[in-house]
Amino acid sequence: MDKAAREAFVAKPNTAVIATVDAKGRAHAVPVWYLWRDGAFWIITARGSAKHRHIMKTGRASLCLDQREGRTMSVTAEGPVSIGETVSKEFRLALHTHYVGTEEAHRRVDASVAHEGMVMLTLTPERWLDYGAWFEAARDSPVCL
Repeated sequence: MDKAAREAFVAKPNTAVIATVDAKGRAHAVPVWYLWRDGAFWIITARGSAKHRHIMKTGRASLCLDQREGRTMSVTAEGPVSIGETVSKEFRLALHTHYVGTEEAHRRVDASVAHEGMVMLTLTPERWLDYGAWFEAARDSPVCL
């Protein structure tokens, strides 16, 4: 997958799975919503959640986005994660709008103060893996998968 195709893919409202590692080396993977902005994935989570605690210790995570309908493909980004101590109601509204549309996002966010108990995770990719390009190259090779 070239950079333009990857940029278009990560800009879509894909459900992603963020993977972190706990203090005992065990993997922790959970679905999240994200916004792709300025070359980074912006994700919100509850302050004190497992992913928040793990990232506080390791400073890193992987994020896998996949498309299961139509042409199957996925992109995984791995890299450092910074933690922001505040999440604005406006950002939370933008995130929900990206996934469920304006009307439903307002219904979910307008009367809520949940953002006050959240932190912002910003994953800046250092490494990319994509399934779509690998699969197409492998499919056309004489080696059977």
